[in-house]
Amino acid sequence: MKNLVLAFFTVTTLVTTGCVCKKNKVETTEQNQENVTVTGKITAITNGKDGYTAVLQAADKKLYNATISRINLQKSGSEYKRYEEGETITVSGSTWVDTEGLTYITVTELQSTL
Repeated sequence: MKNLVLAFFTVTTLVTTGCVCKKNKVETTEQNQENVTVTGKITAITNGKDGYTAVLQAADKKLYNATISRINLQKSGSEYKRYEEGETITVSGSTWVDTEGLTYITVTELQSTL
């Protein structure tokens, strides 16, 4: 009986602690987001489920991974458009940086630069 109670207590503690850690991680990510506008040349495209991710190289040679999604653009009232490698575009949206230092932009506004 003591072993059963000890096992139940251990499992309950692990589950509770695991949930708290994940929640704190999400909150930290949200606090690091800021809105930016970036103009850059598309150097690569990766197709996704409802859009694509374009790697943009800005004039200062910094790379940005811009997630261009129909859903995110519709939510913000912007129009979705498909661009190709070599084109220069301007994107606006919230940014975040992953553990490897790559900068991502969740695009909410999309413009072609002629």
